[in-house]
This record gives sequence, C-alpha cells and structure tokens, in this order.
Amino acid sequence: MMKRLILAAALGAALTGAVQAQEKPAAGQQAPAAAESQAQPPADPAADACLQKAFELAQSAEQKKLTEQDLDQLEQLLSKMESHCDAKETAEADKVGGEIKAMLDSKQ
Repeated sequence: MMKRLILAAALGAALTGAVQAQEKPAAGQQAPAAAESQAQPPADPAADACLQKAFELAQSAEQKKLTEQDLDQLEQLLSKMESHCDAKETAEADKVGGEIKAMLDSKQ
C-alpha cells in the first residue's frame, strides 16, 4: 500500500518534468541546431527542492500506520503539493506540506 503511494509520488515527480535527464550525443554525433532549440529548459532548482520535500513527506508516511482513508487524503494532498511546486507556488506548496506533516504527526 505504501509502496504504491511512494511510487505514485515518484512517478508524479518524474512526469512533472522537474527532474530531467539530459543525454549527451554519442561520440562522433552532433545534435542539429533545430533539435537543440527544441531541447527542454533546465530544471528549476526551486521546483526540484519543492518536489523533493513532497517526496520526503511521502517517504515519512511509509513509517506510519495509515488507514485507507488516510492514504486517500495523503495522496490528494501530495498531488496538490506537487501541482503547486510545478506552478512555482512555493508558499502554497509549503502550506500543503505543513498540512501533510500535521496529519502524519497525528498518526502512529
């Protein structure tokens, strides 16, 4: 159950594009200028840090004994936090992170 939650958080972070792998062309190959212009911009450090906080909260949830209802609420809050991270709304993301932390602190 918790593995599903961690996996969902990790998958969400990967799909947001915040964590991007940039591949170098193989030796002897050069990317055309058009391909370089279409390359994705570098990841935003603030968004990366925000998403890392969400991931850490998801990992800390793994230590708790949560009910299905708690897991559903946690999944919704993590999704909301990730959306704020993607939109570079760090204050709102931190607020949701605080809600998640408070919920987790109230559980065993």
